[in-house]
Amino acid sequence: MAEQTKTHSGWMDAVTALFVSMTVLVGGWYLLIWAYPHSVLNPFPPAAVVAGSSTLPPSVHAASYDPAQPTATFPPTWTPTATPTVTPTRLPSSTPRPTNTPTPKPTLPPNWPLYISGMRGRRYPGGEVTIHGVFGQSPDFTTYLIFYPSEGLRISGMMSVPKGNGPFPVIILCHGYVHPSKYATGTDTWRQAFYLAKEGYITIAPDYRGHGGSDSGTSLYHIGYAQDVLNLIGSLHTIKKADPGRVGLWGHSMGGAVALKAAVVSKKVDAIALFGSVSADERVNFAYGMGNGPGAYGVAILSTPNRNRLEYKRISPINYLDRAPPLSIHHGIDDPAVPYQWSENLFEAAQEQGATAELYLYPGASHTLVEADWDLAMKRTLDFFDKHVKRGGR
Repeated sequence: MAEQTKTHSGWMDAVTALFVSMTVLVGGWYLLIWAYPHSVLNPFPPAAVVAGSSTLPPSVHAASYDPAQPTATFPPTWTPTATPTVTPTRLPSSTPRPTNTPTPKPTLPPNWPLYISGMRGRRYPGGEVTIHGVFGQSPDFTTYLIFYPSEGLRISGMMSVPKGNGPFPVIILCHGYVHPSKYATGTDTWRQAFYLAKEGYITIAPDYRGHGGSDSGTSLYHIGYAQDVLNLIGSLHTIKKADPGRVGLWGHSMGGAVALKAAVVSKKVDAIALFGSVSADERVNFAYGMGNGPGAYGVAILSTPNRNRLEYKRISPINYLDRAPPLSIHHGIDDPAVPYQWSENLFEAAQEQGATAELYLYPGASHTLVEADWDLAMKRTLDFFDKHVKRGGR
């Protein structure tokens, strides 16, 4: 038993010694390859670094050190590759509409309303023509007292309407200068009005503002009176038997300037007849005092023609005859109030500007045509209106 125990103890010692020896050898081997990883005793040496390895930046891969180049930099500096700039794409969005910037309107001259161009740029709607009484009747026509609105004023006048159903063409008659204290409705127009009414025309003779039953108002350079005529034209559609599409104007003396101003402003006038008219050039009228009474020309507004020639040109219808309807001009050669040469000047200007015009001079006749001269002038006027208004029109 003792021998058997001894043998087992020896075997255990041998195994322990072998284990200790193996531990020392393996531990020593590990220490050796840890200290010298490239030793031949290391069965798994580390891999050698190869040029061009992806573990280094590109700038280092291509770099090399040359001792012959003392200026060479070593180790090389890595320059990072530039990152491309990405432009962000805008998401679609609604394009705002451009802001409408209003075109500034040109500044008009202070006297623009007085110019023919300024008058053309305005509207003249007038209003209702109302009948306020009967002056009288004849077998051919009835004559009434009328009123109508114009520029905030109430304008009176005389209207003669032919018997029958109509519609009848219309002739508006503009009287010459008569002082308001001596004027009565129909003064300076009633003979011509009755003559034309008998021939199938509605005739209307407005009383200028401040005359007859009309309200008072200013009329610098005949403009206020012309505005009243223009508003009467705009009112014709309210007259039951009137044809607003066939309109003629007639004017005597100062009324010629009034009618001519209205004719070159309105597109609704088919023809105009002038008897002994004052000048169509307001510079001439100023020089001769052919105004609407004392101070009517308003020197403070336009100064004098010598100092303000352009302004007077702009208010004178003689410079705008390209827009005038056909003209029939009549003048007595012995007229002591208005030189007949002014009618000759108007006729020549009409021809130069391409307007249709006719001129009749009456030897020995005065400012107001009478007897045979009046008969002849009215016959010519009737033929003229029949051609351009009654059978013409727009």
